[in-house]
Amino acid sequence: MFKKVALVGLGALLVGGLLFGSRLVPYAQTAFHKVRATAQSSVPVTFQIDNAKQQLEKINPEIKNMVWQIAKEKAEIKRLERDVTNQSVCLDKKQDEILALRKHLDSGEQVYVATNGKSYTNARVEEDLRHRFSVFKTTKQTSEKTSQILEIRQKALETAIVRLEQAQALQRELEVQVENLTARQRMVDVAKTASSINLDDSQLARTQQLIDEISAHIDADEEMLSLAPQYLGEIPVSADSGFETGDIGSEIDAFFKTVDETASHVVLQ
Repeated sequence: MFKKVALVGLGALLVGGLLFGSRLVPYAQTAFHKVRATAQSSVPVTFQIDNAKQQLEKINPEIKNMVWQIAKEKAEIKRLERDVTNQSVCLDKKQDEILALRKHLDSGEQVYVATNGKSYTNARVEEDLRHRFSVFKTTKQTSEKTSQILEIRQKALETAIVRLEQAQALQRELEVQVENLTARQRMVDVAKTASSINLDDSQLARTQQLIDEISAHIDADEEMLSLAPQYLGEIPVSADSGFETGDIGSEIDAFFKTVDETASHVVLQ
């Protein structure tokens, strides 16, 4: 199976080389970056934030290791400082001894009486002085080298302390940024949850529609009542129209009685 996959991949590579030639590598790189960007964009933000938190946790061992290295270097520098101090004291003592022997040779005395009470000839003193001076020069060179090493390591320690402080400050800044990203993502999640709440207001809509229908029906009835006299043949009469009001039957009887009396009077003549 693996052999078949390898052959298929090799064949695709050969075909791509024939089709695109020297442009195959840039095309492949572009495709790789595009696929990678697409894959990264498809990763949920919460997963990326969790990954960032895990990366922050991995910083702690590095910070602790830096602190340990600095503490160890401080201890080593203190040891070097003690060595330099001891070497300086030893050199001062050897210098005093050499100058004392040199002073004896210049004094013209033939015998040097040491602190232990023994006497030494000038030849023996000169031989011892040569040895002491050779050792003194070597020791002094060593002390100077040790002082240089101490100075270099002190400067390196100062640089390391600055880097540690910068790393700790950056770590705190990254922690704050991750906390900010977490809070922002929570706000986004809350907003999405609030916008996705599906409230059932169908009953409200149905009730509103029913009330609108009832109101429209009453409006139609009121309009019908206002138009009924016009379309049923009734004469609209207003109370202040100027016509006299009274018993219409009496008026009619009185009118026709007057007419009949007038007609009778004309006939009799």
